[in-house]
Amino acid sequence: MAVLAAAGFAAVTLTGTRPVPGLDELTVTGFGFTIGGLILMPLAAALGGLSFRPGPEAIGLLIALGLGPTAVAYTLYFRGLRTAAASTAALLTLLEPLTGAILATLVLGQRLSATGMAGAATLVAAVIVTVRGAR
Repeated sequence: MAVLAAAGFAAVTLTGTRPVPGLDELTVTGFGFTIGGLILMPLAAALGGLSFRPGPEAIGLLIALGLGPTAVAYTLYFRGLRTAAASTAALLTLLEPLTGAILATLVLGQRLSATGMAGAATLVAAVIVTVRGAR
């Protein structure tokens, strides 16, 4: 599944470098995630992964997650792909888990374990080595 996820992300990154005529980044993001979600829904239902119970809190959270980390973030990502190389964008997205861990520490007061710190250091070192190697 991880390999399929990576292949899907690579496909999105490579196709995102060539804009669809007449569609802006927000529209492409909306269509892509809606179609992807609809395709995955039967599989999730078959495997027992759909336990969504509609209520005000759940719907509010769904809207917040759909707008913030999905719509805004991927719209900016696709806009950036128009000016940056796909390889650069893919490399920088490796920093996403690190950004999430840093935000969880700063905003939510969570502590990063020794393993998490080692992983963060390894990730930063790998990105630096890759960037320097590309030069």
